[in-house]
Amino acid sequence: MARLKLGLERRAVLAMVLIHLLGLPVAAGVLSAVGEKSLASGFVQRVRTVARGLTDALEIPSVMGDATQTSNVLDSVILTGEGVYAELLDDGRHAVSALNRPGVNFGGVQDLQFFEHSGSTYFIVLPVDIPGHNAEVRLGFDKRPTLDSIERLRWNSVQVLIGYAALSLGLVIVFVRHLTRPLARLRSSAQQVTSGDYEQHLFAGTNIPEVQDLAADLERMRYELVGVTAKLRAEMAQRQRVESQRKELEAELRRRQRLETVGTLTAGVAHEINNSLVPILVYAKVVFDSLTATDPSREHVAAILQSARRSKEVIRKMLTFSRQLESGTLEEIDLRGPVEEVVHLFNGLAPGNVAVTQDVETACAPVIADPTLIRVLLTNLCTNALQAMQSSGGKMTVTLRECASPAGRFVGNPRGRCVELGVCDTGHGMDPVTLERIFEPFFTTRAPGEGTGLGLAMVHGIATSLGAIVLVDSSPGVGTTFRVLFPAKDREAAP
Repeated sequence: MARLKLGLERRAVLAMVLIHLLGLPVAAGVLSAVGEKSLASGFVQRVRTVARGLTDALEIPSVMGDATQTSNVLDSVILTGEGVYAELLDDGRHAVSALNRPGVNFGGVQDLQFFEHSGSTYFIVLPVDIPGHNAEVRLGFDKRPTLDSIERLRWNSVQVLIGYAALSLGLVIVFVRHLTRPLARLRSSAQQVTSGDYEQHLFAGTNIPEVQDLAADLERMRYELVGVTAKLRAEMAQRQRVESQRKELEAELRRRQRLETVGTLTAGVAHEINNSLVPILVYAKVVFDSLTATDPSREHVAAILQSARRSKEVIRKMLTFSRQLESGTLEEIDLRGPVEEVVHLFNGLAPGNVAVTQDVETACAPVIADPTLIRVLLTNLCTNALQAMQSSGGKMTVTLRECASPAGRFVGNPRGRCVELGVCDTGHGMDPVTLERIFEPFFTTRAPGEGTGLGLAMVHGIATSLGAIVLVDSSPGVGTTFRVLFPAKDREAAP
């Protein structure tokens, strides 16, 4: 059976009810007993005083000898208001008051206590001390007024005790509510804190020292817990950011390791093929020069030379990707010059259904790079963008701006700034599977003979050799955005 939950107010009211249920009957009994004893003792003392006075009056010889005076004395008892019976016995002489209440007769037994007999008449028998007489007086007094007084006393006592119980219960309720109201406010504030309102202060709004101390202790606890909670949340958020960065860096590291492995293999293969192409080019050139202009074989040898030169160009690109080719002299340059040259070039090369625009900031920090490699990198990105919009058309935008370095990138750059070179197209876009492989050498989504698959690989190789990073954002049917981030050179630093 579930335990009944009672609040402080209900507990106090229940306790007061139990106390009154136990104490009020006892108090009522005590008050009634005291009242009854007082009223009964007063009645007995009063009627016995009257009886004693009557006896003293009858002991006067002149009264005792005169029947009229005797009758008057007996009537005086009735006239007091409480007497209902008066009788005198004197040696066979029998005198009775004419005012006796009808139906009241002495039963032969006198009352020594008020509640000794259950009748409504209290009888007293007293001897009359007169020499030569053997007399006694019998008096009866009405107990009903005193019994009515006792009954009223009992009822009044009950009413007083009930009123006292109601008053005390009301006072207890008022006091307990005065005591619990600050606790209720404190509980309401605590519920707001637990619901997420951590700025809610815990206060009781009372002058009770114990409740004030409790509220102060809870407020200190709330302040400490809120601080700990905020710290834990900040640590969790930081840990999530670090974990996300760690996963991104691990993915980039795996991609770079894969590209480095392919690059090493590509470099070895390129050197071997390059060594084989050299004698082919030399001997083909000798044969070509030895043939006359009308010789039919001269055209075939020219085709051999053209194919060999094309193969050597592919080998050069492979060596550029593998960073084994001398990339020139690195210097501090402003990227606006190479960017504007390439954009001007592609304004003329772009088909009519493709719009070429540029968004170049006028004040970008310089970078350490080789202008020729920058032109090759941007040319490959623009070529890739034009090919993505070859059938559907669209818009290619080249951007150059200075921005903040991404978190965890360019650790060695004290300024925390970078220069972003971007190429955005509205072509067919790429899915996530394709994005994972776009920088691999010889990987291409075009038909055979339309591309070597080295363009983006060369972009990655040039960017890596210049200490830059390449970020790609693409969605099928939306387009692709390439962003190359170069560490910015401090303008105040000496070249």
